Amino acid sequence: MRLIIGGKWSSTWTMRGWLACKLSGLPFEAETLFLSRPDSKARLAEASPTGLIPVLVDDGFAVTDTLAIAEYLWERAPGCDIWPGDLRARTAARMSAAEMHAHFAELRAAMPMNLLKRWPIANGIPSNAKLLGRPGVEAQVARVQQSWRDTRTAWGAGGPYLFGARFSFADAMWAPMASRFRTYSVALAPDAQAYADAVLAHPLVAEWVEGAHAQAREIGFEACAAWP
Repeated sequence: MRLIIGGKWSSTWTMRGWLACKLSGLPFEAETLFLSRPDSKARLAEASPTGLIPVLVDDGFAVTDTLAIAEYLWERAPGCDIWPGDLRARTAARMSAAEMHAHFAELRAAMPMNLLKRWPIANGIPSNAKLLGRPGVEAQVARVQQSWRDTRTAWGAGGPYLFGARFSFADAMWAPMASRFRTYSVALAPDAQAYADAVLAHPLVAEWVEGAHAQAREIGFEACAAWP
């Protein structure tokens, strides 16, 4: 299988698609398609029926949309780490992943993912205070934390992740959000901060972040850190 991804430091959906592939345990190769180059539009049109990435290509069959990729991989490798084994826990994990997939537009727009940079704090005030003050952002930051809290209360006993000791695709879906909170110095409640820290410390997430830094060093760290 071949997974077509974007720049690792800023492409949230390809991060999730790559994590899904890793959680499946199935062999795959990742191919990076940078979206800002002169030939990017033509290459993207060839690679993706929707004009979006990631795209998983399996023997000529193209799977678009990160959730669909996760479900396709689950069908290929049922019982893998993508979803919990219990039916109700698995359904709850899909609900959590779907909430991330469908919501938080204002928060995402205000705080684009960039795994390379950190917004400083001066005199206790984040330099991104205006971003956090945009309409809808504060409420969505609160909702993210409540979603994590509710899911962990119901299903998280025995481990640091949403469904306990096993890192699932639900956690993978929230990983870019956890990175946003770190990048933009967003203050979280202690329980939410503990969960975000656990997600960002997971070996697969750490591997992706390390890859993002390596990729940026190859193509120009300062330029990558400046956008978005």
